[in-house]
Parts: sequence; C-alpha cells; structure tokens
Amino acid sequence: MFLLATLLFTSCKDCDTTVTQVTEDDTKWLVYDRGDTVRFVNENNETVRFTTSVLRADQVPGEGFNVTDNCIEQYDIQAVSIIEDTNKEYPRLATFFLKRPNTFDMALLVEEVGEYEINETQPTYPTATVNNNLYSEVFEVVRTDSSKTTNLKRILFNKEFGFLSVEYYNGKKLQLAQ
Repeated sequence: MFLLATLLFTSCKDCDTTVTQVTEDDTKWLVYDRGDTVRFVNENNETVRFTTSVLRADQVPGEGFNVTDNCIEQYDIQAVSIIEDTNKEYPRLATFFLKRPNTFDMALLVEEVGEYEINETQPTYPTATVNNNLYSEVFEVVRTDSSKTTNLKRILFNKEFGFLSVEYYNGKKLQLAQ
C-alpha cells in the first residue's frame, strides 16, 4: 500500500494537483465523533448503545480521473462516520459525504440494507417530535419495499443529533434517547 501511494504521488511531481477543501460545516454532517456513545430506545423500550467505530476521510480522484492515471489533477474528499450497536443486534448506521468542487453529496447508510441520499439543503420537516423530543430541520427517508422483513421502512435524521429514528418492516425500531 505504501509503495502504491509513493508511486502515485511521486508520479504526479509535474502535475498541478488540487484538493477539494472541506469546511467545518461539511464535517458536521458526519455527526458522530471518535469515542461517541449514542443511546437509542428500541421497540421494547430497552436502551441500545451504539458507539462510533469508524471516522475516516479519504482523498479520491476527482471526476474524470482514475487511480491508474499518471497525473491526477483533482482530488475530492469522501468521509464516513459509522456507529454500531455494542451488542451487534442492529445493523451499523453511517453518515457519508462526497465533496467535489461544485457539489456535496450526502447519504445515510444502513449496513446490508441500503444507502439513501438526502438533499442536505431541503429538510423534509421544519420540526419533528421523536421520543418526546422536538428536533428542527429533520430529514426523512421512506422506503416502500416490504418484500423482506429486514428492509428499512423509515429514517428520521437531523444534522445536529444524527439518526433520530430507524424503523424496519419486521417491527424493529430505534429512537434516539435524549
């Protein structure tokens, strides 16, 4: 891996390389930081603890470039924050973004279930109540495919608090405990 990285960056000596810059506001979309513990209440009113297992940002070749190119003139940034159930009973949840010079793509991920893009500039609800707590600028993902009971039914998400509610067609449910 080190040799590949060395080769990649030494072969670009004569290139004018640009790296997309990430702002502090961009990083807030990751929500969860190293060492964070997030408490949810499940469908049985039991507390389920999730902890941050991954927090990572990587440079990726910009649009029109490939890792095999001799000279990559543009690098973009992708970042992910993953939280996982300490008892491993629920799928891992993640926030992900890809930042390019003129675009910002934001997605919510549920392990082995799916990736769901959200438009970070258009929350679904100005406010929403989850588990008796009021949240502002709430994003909703609704899925209508109930062909498998483990399929996702609905996510409520907020930039400040992260996953507010995750519901599955099998009746499993997580709501943020505050």
